[in-house]
Amino acid sequence: MAMSMKGDFTNNLGKIYTVYVGGFAFFVVLMAIFEMLGVPERIIMWSYMAATIGIYAFIGIMSRTAVVSEYYVAGRSVPAIYNGMATGADWMSGASFVGMAGTLFVLGYDGLAYVLGWTGGYVLVAVLLAPYLRKFGAYTVPDFLGTRYGGNAARFVGIIVLFCCSFTYITAQLYASGIIASMFLGIDFGIAIFAGLAGILVCSMLGGMKAVTWTQVAQYIVLIVAYLLPAIWMSTVTFGIPLPQLTYGGALTKIGEYEQVLGIAKSYVAPFQNMSAFDYFSLIFCLMVGTASLPHILMRFFTTPTVREARKSVGWSLFFIFLLYFTAPAYAAFSKMNLM
Repeated sequence: MAMSMKGDFTNNLGKIYTVYVGGFAFFVVLMAIFEMLGVPERIIMWSYMAATIGIYAFIGIMSRTAVVSEYYVAGRSVPAIYNGMATGADWMSGASFVGMAGTLFVLGYDGLAYVLGWTGGYVLVAVLLAPYLRKFGAYTVPDFLGTRYGGNAARFVGIIVLFCCSFTYITAQLYASGIIASMFLGIDFGIAIFAGLAGILVCSMLGGMKAVTWTQVAQYIVLIVAYLLPAIWMSTVTFGIPLPQLTYGGALTKIGEYEQVLGIAKSYVAPFQNMSAFDYFSLIFCLMVGTASLPHILMRFFTTPTVREARKSVGWSLFFIFLLYFTAPAYAAFSKMNLM
């Protein structure tokens, strides 16, 4: 019976997430109507937060499981395209979603090192890591290290490294979530952090990786829509073309004109303004290696049905992340143009 329900859910993923997207679109339109009718902005913000956390919690509760393979690796049944979306949501964290456009806004060409390094890391994952992690059939990275190198010494070293990486990464993510929640909801920063932790626990504790995976697919849809729509809107209003990736060159031209008017124009030095070429490419290399070794990214490739699906899921991950990173320079350009 459990296997039948699992199969039915997996076979109907397209329908399930189509209904979800339709419901999400309806909710956004409904909130826009409420705003036009004069509903206070604070109520609308709280409604958005309650709806998103509510749907994530619902998915987490519905995905609850006591099966070890489902809790740790989602039953190794996640199709490549959905695993790619979940990985994209994993990666579109505070650094990417909040910081990428801001980095390009401030650093200009130098900020592209982060785009190249973070996306290049997935090439290393696809070639050197993902297929082998899935081939060993382990549940975690320490399990893989213990199986690959034998004994508990390698497993223990893997645990220590994962704890160090995870502690640093989680601290940064909680700080980002606290900033966002406190700004949008008007609550104290400390309370906002605990609210974020509570949301994570509800979404993941009962169902483990199974719940996290299907929640992250839903999260990706919300994140990418929230990121693309403002850039598309600014491009349409400014140039009449809803493709910001093709029109932000015009925004850069306008920025140059505004700089001349405001008397803040800089002489052109390309392309390394704040660092040497060696430092630039060293940063890219370090970001690639760091990305390829992030524990929450590596865990995603234990969840696919086969080694081939693991390789394909890396490709889908690159595509879904590309949608954000290809838009980030446009986002930065249009934001700076409007600000000036």
